Amino acid sequence: MTAVSDIVIEARGLSRTYKAGDVDVHALRAVDLTVRRSELVAIMGASGSGKSTLMAILGCLDRPSTGSYRLEGVDVATLSEPELAQIRSERLGFVFQSFNLLPRTSALDNVALPLFYSRTGPAGIAERQSRARAALRLLGLGDRERNTPGQLSGGQQQRVAIARALINAPALLLADEPTGNLDTRNSHEIMEALVALNREKQVTVIIVTHEPDIADYADRVVTMRDGTIVSDERRVSKVARSARATDVSALDRASPEPTAPELAAGAPRAAAYGAAAAFMRMVLASAAQAIGRNKMRSALTVLGVLIGVAALIAMVAVGQGANQSVRQQMLSLGTNMLVVLPGAVTSGGVRGGFGSASSLTVRDADAIGRECSAVARVGYLIRQSGQAQYGDRNWTTSIQGITQSYAEIANWHVAEGRAITADDVGDAALVAVIGQTIYRELFAPDENPIGATIFVKGVPLNVVGLYQAKGQSSTGQDQDDLITIPFSTAERKVLGVAAPSQAQAGTSAYPAAPNPFGLQPRITGYVNMIYAQAVSAGSVGEAVEQITDTLRARHRIRPNDVADFNVRNLSQIVDAAESSSRVMALLLAMVASISLLVGGIGIMNILLVSVTERTREIGLRMALGARRLHVLLQFLTEAVLLSVTGGLVGIALGVIASEVVSVVAQWPIVISPAAIVGGFVFSAAVGIFFGFYPARQAAALDPIEALRYE
Repeated sequence: MTAVSDIVIEARGLSRTYKAGDVDVHALRAVDLTVRRSELVAIMGASGSGKSTLMAILGCLDRPSTGSYRLEGVDVATLSEPELAQIRSERLGFVFQSFNLLPRTSALDNVALPLFYSRTGPAGIAERQSRARAALRLLGLGDRERNTPGQLSGGQQQRVAIARALINAPALLLADEPTGNLDTRNSHEIMEALVALNREKQVTVIIVTHEPDIADYADRVVTMRDGTIVSDERRVSKVARSARATDVSALDRASPEPTAPELAAGAPRAAAYGAAAAFMRMVLASAAQAIGRNKMRSALTVLGVLIGVAALIAMVAVGQGANQSVRQQMLSLGTNMLVVLPGAVTSGGVRGGFGSASSLTVRDADAIGRECSAVARVGYLIRQSGQAQYGDRNWTTSIQGITQSYAEIANWHVAEGRAITADDVGDAALVAVIGQTIYRELFAPDENPIGATIFVKGVPLNVVGLYQAKGQSSTGQDQDDLITIPFSTAERKVLGVAAPSQAQAGTSAYPAAPNPFGLQPRITGYVNMIYAQAVSAGSVGEAVEQITDTLRARHRIRPNDVADFNVRNLSQIVDAAESSSRVMALLLAMVASISLLVGGIGIMNILLVSVTERTREIGLRMALGARRLHVLLQFLTEAVLLSVTGGLVGIALGVIASEVVSVVAQWPIVISPAAIVGGFVFSAAVGIFFGFYPARQAAALDPIEALRYE
């Protein structure tokens, strides 16, 4: 009597009912079947007899509606989805009527496919290929390993499918109509190979067929009709006895060394790598393989993310470059600088603007420097427009009488010579420091202006310094078009008293007093502007309050009265300009991000199409041992690989595009590391977000339904 341990399959009362609309279709009805180890069983029956449904249940691809099924003593009904996948991977081998080989994939890679999902399979590609080559040689296809299914005959494709089923040395081989698509010669060659594997390797084989000559190879023939077993006959045929003489080595004369146990020889090594590392390598390898089979579609999918990331990098670079340019222009006006302007004059009910009155004095400036702790230094100036002459050249420019501290407060740097000193101011020295525009207009290109004597409003002045160029202000004014002289020199010898900076013509209802000689008042001590520099950027607000309080007290301005001065904070202009630039950069980044989202939608669309196109492939992978998690991660990894590849290439193109824009358009750019990292992370996030739904759809497929998908 056969031991219980020799029973591989034990099915009792198996029934399977499908719903077809409102109709119940009974595919199986109370089927009892026992298969012992090393048996070769043929299940026969006409189409619709239930033999394929029984095979799906025996292969753990489907579950019975009622009844019990024990595989090698284990009740399959109690197993979870991962445990069923492990059984399909390591204990079962499938051979399908339609071969179910992956298109555009070599025979070697098709045979190695189950090793991706085997818990004990080799993790390295070299080991997988070695095992796959051994299986192909076992079936006599050692010289066709690089051929794709389209380059193989039907018999060769079925041999590849058998090699794939044997790659994990299964204890049970299930062949569903393995010769249904083959001619007579190839059919008998395939059956002889299966018989040889059964006899020599002790593999239990179950064959579903409707051809009597194929059933003659079996030791036992089970006949089904209308979902029930009508006969179970044991026999030893002449064909079977003839097949026993076909040794496995005859199928592999070119390389007799591989045997079925050797096909599983690499099992212990996977544990050394660690289960997690091997699993991730499997997912990456299978995803990369799937992408490689559809290169053109993958490239077009990557294109959307690539353009989005490149646009993001380039737009942020241009936006930040503009922001930096604005910041540099604003800082050229002076760091932490405050400007105090005279108040407005009212004449005949008409009020002039700020600067139309002479309300600021040198003593006011001294008081600010003395009483305001938040102010680091104070300077002041008087200014007028006047004619400058050198040799036969002349130029009308802005003439400013300044203190020695003004240049540092206003962020003026000397390119050649020296700046105006305290001694110059104290001695009312006839010296001047000129801007770059004055140098260009009055001097020859190769002439050194230092030491030259120029005439400013008819007064000879010795040029002692040349300022560095500042360029245009944010309002388009040429900041380099000026001549600075000591305040005392301007007040006493060149400009006279500080006149209002706003024109007063037409602001009075009464005519001005006659002044036929154009004489200016000789009242001294008044200034056009007071410049102050706060101790730090954080103390600008405090400095404004202190200056305001000091001047209101000195000018005896009551709390509710209008002040005759105005304190302006240039850092507010800087903040406003930077804020505008930041908003523009953010807007550009959002536009680029929209293109990234469009690329992500493209990835989701392509993957959804891919899931539909690869439905049978998904079913095949599940039949070969893939868990739902494997399928989910594979499709998700495909999405991430596509998006990350697009992100990396997009980063490179974005940097190149930014440099091209800088060279061609002469725009300042700043390559932002944050934008590069953000673009890469965003591209990966796009892949995960838009790839999850298609991946989940793929993982939710029922394996048996997926295999039947047309």
